[in-house]
Amino acid sequence: MKRKTIVGVGVGALLAVSMPHTLSPVLSQKKKPVIEQRHATWEEKKANKKLAKRIAWAGYGWRKMEWRCIDYIFTKESKYDHMAKNQQGSSAFGIGQRLNETSTDPLTQILHAYKYIVHRYETPCRAMRYHLRNNHY
Repeated sequence: MKRKTIVGVGVGALLAVSMPHTLSPVLSQKKKPVIEQRHATWEEKKANKKLAKRIAWAGYGWRKMEWRCIDYIFTKESKYDHMAKNQQGSSAFGIGQRLNETSTDPLTQILHAYKYIVHRYETPCRAMRYHLRNNHY
């Protein structure tokens, strides 16, 4: 049995093709994105740090001491490299070295890290104190 499945959109018109119904579930399954093997450039790292600071100050009100704590964590974890992979072999990835992070977008990684810090530690400095004792946060 075949059914029509929409596979693309043209300019104002839909393109439909026939395919066996047994293939459609396979095609609709999400695959884990493949993360390219490269490191951020110095310019990208500098821009990532600036973005992290802007979000910390404007979005969370984390200034002075809190920012220093965030800066310490992100510098130790990845040096603001949004393509950094964990050296110990875990699935941690990106600026905040979050486990199972799949995004290569610095903004998304920073927001995920800040959300995690608030949820688990409440403040960046508590997260840093934990990091100093355990070498991770």
